[in-house]
Amino acid sequence: MTDKPQQQQTLSIRISEAIRQRLERAKELVASKTGETVSTSEIAKQLLESAREDRLEVVDLLSEPTKALLEIRRKGEAGHPLSKAEWTVLAYFAQQGLEAFSSDTPSAVSGESLAAVLDAFLAGYELRKAGANRRDEYYLGNLPADCQPSSKGKDSDARAKATPEIVLRTVAEARKRAVEPKSKFSLLFAGRNLYVLLDEETFSGTDALNRALGPNWPALWRLAARGHYYLKQQPIRPRPNLTEDAFRPPIPPVSEGGFTLSFARGEGNDFTLLFSFPGPRTPQYPVSRYPVIAEFRAMLAALDSDGPTHQWKGEHFAAHRSEEGKEAEFSFRARDNGITFTFSAKDWDAIRGLLRRAWENPDVRLAWDGLVLEYGEL
Repeated sequence: MTDKPQQQQTLSIRISEAIRQRLERAKELVASKTGETVSTSEIAKQLLESAREDRLEVVDLLSEPTKALLEIRRKGEAGHPLSKAEWTVLAYFAQQGLEAFSSDTPSAVSGESLAAVLDAFLAGYELRKAGANRRDEYYLGNLPADCQPSSKGKDSDARAKATPEIVLRTVAEARKRAVEPKSKFSLLFAGRNLYVLLDEETFSGTDALNRALGPNWPALWRLAARGHYYLKQQPIRPRPNLTEDAFRPPIPPVSEGGFTLSFARGEGNDFTLLFSFPGPRTPQYPVSRYPVIAEFRAMLAALDSDGPTHQWKGEHFAAHRSEEGKEAEFSFRARDNGITFTFSAKDWDAIRGLLRRAWENPDVRLAWDGLVLEYGEL
């Protein structure tokens, strides 16, 4: 007598608004791995089948992501161990930070940060309980094909069958290229590997995981803060300490070539730049908020008299270098209000010099480093 195949049962239940929101957050997490959407019923089925406490913890942490990341930052900076779920949340936002790129976000992630993501993946990969599995093919699919071993000769089946050895060799080659000077190497989807590794693989214990991932904490945090900003459009910061703010010393102005750069402190680490131009009726131009100042600095660094870059298009500014006769001219326009300035090469270099000198001030550096932790690598 042969066994009859089991029939799947369909269960219909009413769920609360809190459960519905929990399932929506879980759907976002699953979609971030493949870029494809899943239905609410499918995600509920996955959660019921896995019944994993750490996965449910990830979903719950994302109910208040800013609060969760702030607590993760406190623990990370103090050297306290993170749970597997907390590392997974950090990896999720780091993935969002890597993939937050468009023609209007020209500041690419640094090679150092790309290397940290790959190093963290390698460290975690070595701790997996299982050997080769179906996820190895997924990991390879998120890395550039030309980093994989050659398909010729003894490696002829390298692309046909993913193995742990092939994964390790491919990640090592990708890391080598990522840190090459002036590299334009792209690893847009490498963050998905780290997130999936932490979300789906099993490990021997959190102590070993913390020892493996801990050295890459600073870079992973900057990427996670970047991802949080692009998703939520707000920094990760604790409540302001008004007493501490009141006793912050003023930042002295800097002058060069007739231009003056002044500073006005704001809440916490925030500050505003104010450019005063030379002339009898001196115009003044403010630049405020970390994302705007970060792009303004990147724009000035990219455009110079002898460099290969002639144009800048960002979220906040558009700029270009033109040749008028024998001397170059530089123009930039604020995209939110259309205010436009044009400078000679001499004046442009003076403004660039102002910014360089300003960031040599310890008070500016201290405030800026604090903002980087709140907004990430923008």
